Amino acid sequence: MAKDGVIAEEAAVQAAIEGIYDVISGQVGAPRDWDRMRSLMTEDARLTPIGPNGHRSHDIDGYIERSEPFLLEQGFFEIETGNRIEIFGNLAQVWSAYEGRTGSADGPVFVTGINSFQLVKTEDGWKVFSILWQAANDELPVPADLAAKEAN
Repeated sequence: MAKDGVIAEEAAVQAAIEGIYDVISGQVGAPRDWDRMRSLMTEDARLTPIGPNGHRSHDIDGYIERSEPFLLEQGFFEIETGNRIEIFGNLAQVWSAYEGRTGSADGPVFVTGINSFQLVKTEDGWKVFSILWQAANDELPVPADLAAKEAN
């Protein structure tokens, strides 16, 4: 693939990732556009937080049911601080560093971590097939190459 083609594919993948961040972010009480989120993902997509005691995998509706009360009550903004995109044919992997803020986009950072997005290219464009995420901590910091890197 020519360099321009690679850049265009990376931009399309980045647009899908930015769409996910946009949907889940919002002020206290602001409804989220869950239909938009569904349009950015495959029908069988999985969302899986990884924690110290293992993982819990959800389909899109399960994620919404679990997350919506917190998002509405607290206000939540997840902001990408850096990423690494790798594309192989119709498969894309994105390591996306994030910081989570409450109340407003300028609110205090209460969590940082890594989202691992897997995307597939469909006839409708790039769709998120899976998101796995894990919060950082003192023993597991966000890697330096992602922490301060400009998003692709």
